[in-house]
Amino acid sequence: MTGLRWPAAPLSRDWANPIDGSICAIMWPTLTLSGRERWFDELYVWTEGFQASTMQRARIQLAALSKGFALLERERVARVGFTLSFGTVERCLDQVTEIFDAHRLLAHRSCVLLRGQIDRVRSRYRVRGFIDWLRTQQIPVGYRLTATRISMEMRAIDFVAPDFAKVLAPSSRRSEYWSDVALEARAAGLKLDRAIVAGIELADQRRNAETAGFAFGQGHAVRPPYDPPATAHSSQRGESAETSFSLD
Repeated sequence: MTGLRWPAAPLSRDWANPIDGSICAIMWPTLTLSGRERWFDELYVWTEGFQASTMQRARIQLAALSKGFALLERERVARVGFTLSFGTVERCLDQVTEIFDAHRLLAHRSCVLLRGQIDRVRSRYRVRGFIDWLRTQQIPVGYRLTATRISMEMRAIDFVAPDFAKVLAPSSRRSEYWSDVALEARAAGLKLDRAIVAGIELADQRRNAETAGFAFGQGHAVRPPYDPPATAHSSQRGESAETSFSLD
C-alpha cells in the first residue's frame, strides 16, 4: 500500500533507542456501490517496521484526529472518517473529547469507527459514555469488524450498537458466499444499507457486494486511495504536549 510516511522516532520515550519505523497514512474514499455518491473519506493510519504499544497507538490516533479536523477546516474533504480503538478511548478519553469539542462546529462532518477486542476493555463505562456522547453530537458511530466471522464479534456489536459497520471483503468469488455473509450481518443486527465493504479490489467483488445488498464500498475497484492533503500549520487545539504527534 502506498501513502505518506513519517518517521516514528517522535513516538519514542527512550531517545537513546529511537523507534526504527514509520507512521503511514492514506485516505480511502467511501462510495455507494450502486452509484457514485460519496459518504466520507476515511483517514487510515498504520505503522510500518514496528509494532506500536497501546499508548503509542493512542498518540497516533490522537494525531490523526487533529489531522482530520485540519482537513475539514481547510475544506480538503467534505466529510472525514476516523478509526479509534477501544484502548485509545479508554486511556485517553479526555484528550479525545477535547479534540472533538475544540472542533464542535465541524464535528457533524465526521464519522467514528471503533475497533478492538471488547474482552480487553477494562473500563467499559468510559467507552460507553464516549459512544453516548458522540451521538449527542450527531456523530455517527460505527464498528470495524476484524474477525473471520461476524458472529464472533456479537459481544462488541451488542456493546457498540453501531450506526454503521465496516467489514472486509470476503476472499471467495462465489456469490453464494457473499449472500451468506450478508445474511449473517443481518442476523447480527447490522443494516446493510449502512454497511461498508472494505478491500474491494476486483470488479467482481464489487458486483458481488452490491448483489448481496451491501450499500457502500472501499477499495481500488470503488475509488483509488489518495495521500492526505497537506495542512501546513494544522491546528493543535485540543492536543496536550504529552500526546501531540504531528501528521503535518
